[in-house]
Amino acid sequence: MTQMNTSDNPLLKLSPKDLPSLLKILADRYVLYAPYTVGNGVRFLPFRDAESVNLTQLPPTHSAKSVLLPNPEILFTYTRERDGKFTLSPKRAETRDLLIFGMRSCDVRALSALDAVFLHRNMADTTYQHRRKGLLIIGIGCPSPSDTCFCERMGGGPFDETGMDVQLIPLPGAYILKGVSPQGQVLLSSVTGLLQEVEDSISQEVTNLINKTPPHTPTTPVNFKTLKQSIAARQDDPYWEQIANVCLGCGICTFLCPVCTCFTLMDSGKLLEGRRLRIWDTCMFPGFTQEASGHNPRGKEVQRVKQRFFHKFYYSLENGEPPGCVGCGRCVAHCPAGIDIREIISHFHEEVP
Repeated sequence: MTQMNTSDNPLLKLSPKDLPSLLKILADRYVLYAPYTVGNGVRFLPFRDAESVNLTQLPPTHSAKSVLLPNPEILFTYTRERDGKFTLSPKRAETRDLLIFGMRSCDVRALSALDAVFLHRNMADTTYQHRRKGLLIIGIGCPSPSDTCFCERMGGGPFDETGMDVQLIPLPGAYILKGVSPQGQVLLSSVTGLLQEVEDSISQEVTNLINKTPPHTPTTPVNFKTLKQSIAARQDDPYWEQIANVCLGCGICTFLCPVCTCFTLMDSGKLLEGRRLRIWDTCMFPGFTQEASGHNPRGKEVQRVKQRFFHKFYYSLENGEPPGCVGCGRCVAHCPAGIDIREIISHFHEEVP
């Protein structure tokens, strides 16, 4: 089992009846986002009330990627003056720091892949950078991961606290909080009136919970070097065609993925004024690589399927970036064609050329 519960900071107890009070305090200090039920799913939205926050769906249908990369996102507005010149006005940035409450460990780990693209390449994306710079995360552990989760195979774990500022561990009748980062410890110290010290029996219960391996989850981590070499050596494997013959090209796997970063830009407006938008896109759509000449270097479904997995497990690693999968299992749970990324990983990981 992958153990990443690294901090020895003290545990504190929060009564469920005091959770609304905690969230209201945080909403006064930060731009707070939390998971809410929308239709048949759960997505992260600006805080509106504490009572309807949904911490039960594992994982939420939509990740918190949309907080850092809104879809759509206004990058700037433009106005054409009388003299024919254009004035560009960047969108006004939020002055308060962001706080995301209720992120699962897989989604927190996915931020390192987003950071690699939007912060650590040749030029940082300024809108992403502004949101990310002051971001605080209160993550939540997963006592009973979904059958489609496989975070441990991807090097994480249900209680991996990597990247969190505070970790919340749900127990029957109580929430256990731990400050992971210095910022998280400061946050908890500011709400001590709502928190209690944890008894030794509760500490032992937390330890037992963290060390419990979910029975349905394969726990042998993927060797990403081996997987990368295997995919590269088997570009002509007939298995790619098998996947493509089933794939509908709907893009749901990429839109729900907390790691995928594809987007397109478009202008919306009239001659004298308008706005430039960034909109999520997907490499699974034929038009994603369509050129003005009409040529499409990935005009076939099999080329797009192959590209998706090469990006996740070859190109990202070749660039020195994190792998493009954290094992959240959303693509497994929601693919209408029943394509299972775990089976694809196993096919190439276990059959090394």
